[in-house]
Amino acid sequence: MKSGGAPARPILYRQLTLRLMIPLVLIVAIVGAIGLISTGTETGAVFDRWLLDAAVSLADQVRSSHGGGADAVDLPEAARTMLAYDEIDHTWFSVEDRGRVLIGNAGIPSSGLNAATYADGRTFDAVYDGAPVRVAAVGAPCAGCEHVVVLVAETMLKRQRSNRVVEWLLFPLALMLVVTCSAIYIAVRRTVGPLEALAEQWKRQAHASLQPIPEGDLPHELSPFATALNDLLARMREILVRERMFAAAAAHQLRTPLTALRLGMARARNSPDIETARAVLDELAQVTEHTGRLVQQLMLLGRLDPEGRVDIDRAPVDLRDVARDVCGLFAEAALEHHVDLELQLPGIPAMVVAQSDLLVEALANLIDNALKAAGRKGRVLVAVIESPPGLRVCDSGPGIKPSERRSIFERYARGSRPRWEGTGLGLAIVHDIATLHGASVDITDGELGGACLAITLPAPVAP
Repeated sequence: MKSGGAPARPILYRQLTLRLMIPLVLIVAIVGAIGLISTGTETGAVFDRWLLDAAVSLADQVRSSHGGGADAVDLPEAARTMLAYDEIDHTWFSVEDRGRVLIGNAGIPSSGLNAATYADGRTFDAVYDGAPVRVAAVGAPCAGCEHVVVLVAETMLKRQRSNRVVEWLLFPLALMLVVTCSAIYIAVRRTVGPLEALAEQWKRQAHASLQPIPEGDLPHELSPFATALNDLLARMREILVRERMFAAAAAHQLRTPLTALRLGMARARNSPDIETARAVLDELAQVTEHTGRLVQQLMLLGRLDPEGRVDIDRAPVDLRDVARDVCGLFAEAALEHHVDLELQLPGIPAMVVAQSDLLVEALANLIDNALKAAGRKGRVLVAVIESPPGLRVCDSGPGIKPSERRSIFERYARGSRPRWEGTGLGLAIVHDIATLHGASVDITDGELGGACLAITLPAPVAP
């Protein structure tokens, strides 16, 4: 555990090393154990076969008497010497008839542990003359020799040496396991090395600059990771550039009205009479209204930042209700400026899934611009389109040049022939709101002689 109670994070190269080594060690251990057991079993069976062959050869020399049982064993001295001779182990034998030793060494056990049964006899472990021995017991094949048992006992030195040789044969396997584990560790470290270097470079560079990380020396498998990091850095650079431009433009836009307010207050303070002061205050009221509108639009632009466009509440909205509400807000202004504000609505609902407040803001910006463009005794037409659902605002003003219809949606763009004082943010807000809703904004020449701006929204998906 780290300080503060946070769990220690796993280290990648250790996890990879363990995940590769543990199965390898288990496989080698299982294979080695199976090989050791099977080899020991087969070797023991071969030694048992030799011991049984000696016992069977001895049993063939037993002769029976006419009264039943065995009374003689024809075993020449040379055969007896050959039976007992062994350079490594010591061998004993006996032929017994119902516990009576006919020939050989007395006291050889007739049963023991780890018994194995074969077609011509059985073998087992026992202790004789103070030494562990392997005993072979077979019956005599002669007629009437049913109770005769031939026992051959042999120490287990050859068996023990054979087991040690088999164990030494596993040493190369263990050595191979060590070498393989070392190779895995080195390979994993070298494989993870570029990733650690990339992380270290990202750590150093993130504190110093947002320049892209070079991808030339990275393995092919790490290229998507580096590309994703560089894309993130690029987005961060774009955000910083946009924020700097936004802050600089906002400071520039606010400087003029604030200066006007400061100078106007000085003029009002130094006015020679009340009428002059009132005229200055009226000018200050207009400046204050313009500044408030500018601040409101700047706040809305910050709210519509492209990096935060997923957290908006959407609901079914009838565009007819939006158009009625916004036209109602501008009815007094239209009357004041003698502008004919006309609203056209379809007979059936024009439903979309959107945030109604943002649609109201977008339409309000379009109507506000249209009223200013139309001028006194002009005309403004607001229409709701049923299919595809959308909003159209046309005016009788001078229109917008085709060459400026794309750049007019940029922030602080005013066009080459502005006829009124504005912030240059209204159409940028309209464009951002439309993009937020997956809609499009188009500018055409309208039927009233001026510009016609249309917001086309996606139709709602049927449930």
